[in-house]
Amino acid sequence: MTERSLYLHKDPPLAWIVFNRPEMRNAVSLEMWKALPGLVEEVAEDRSLRVLLIRGKGEEAFISGADISQFEQERFGISGGGYDQITERTLTTLTGLEKPIIAMIHGFCMGAGCSVAMMCDLRLAADDATFGIPAARLGIAYSHQRAARLVYIVGPTNAAEILLTGRNYDAEEAHQMGFINRVIPNAELESYTRKYAIKLANNAPLSLTTHKASILEMLKPSVQWDMERIRALASRCINSEDYREGIKAFMEKRKPRFQGR
Repeated sequence: MTERSLYLHKDPPLAWIVFNRPEMRNAVSLEMWKALPGLVEEVAEDRSLRVLLIRGKGEEAFISGADISQFEQERFGISGGGYDQITERTLTTLTGLEKPIIAMIHGFCMGAGCSVAMMCDLRLAADDATFGIPAARLGIAYSHQRAARLVYIVGPTNAAEILLTGRNYDAEEAHQMGFINRVIPNAELESYTRKYAIKLANNAPLSLTTHKASILEMLKPSVQWDMERIRALASRCINSEDYREGIKAFMEKRKPRFQGR
């Protein structure tokens, strides 16, 4: 992987992870899969960063998929035994980040691009975006983890159509299914997404962490919900300085200044 095929740009309170292989429509190599968790961890540790955004470089694609040219060697060859495990661990790292993650999607969002986007909390897409999971047309199976996430986002009926047909969807279809949150004119996508992310970043960080954790728990069977953790996170909010600041700011009719403590 070249140094800049995947990189982190810090613009506090925002962080941007950029897939930077425009000549390959940002297809994800194995090296990029391996590098992504380290960048996510860096975002997690930096208190000045409150929202992570993921985007693709260039005009053609968010992420056009995995780098299929590597499959023979890396996925099916001698070194390929851990390929799927590496990608699954990487995607789990994304969902494990306590801070909100926004996918800013334009152009092609295919296969692995959909996988990355699904692990984000919110998905904003340009009106030129194209979505698809062509696993059935390639003779491979979407992992259970990813299929479960897809079902959670779009429901079993839409998930069945996406996975069984392997066809492409435009942004409006993806929005109707619930795969994306907003459809924005392409020329306005970056400015809209930045403003949207700043609004999130201005909210109380402990509240955002608690809400994200609660939503993720609901992906599990109810008997597996970690209610002790959720109650602890909620209690941390109510006992925080930010809670007192939020009440004070409301009474004083001003914007709160949250510190995440």
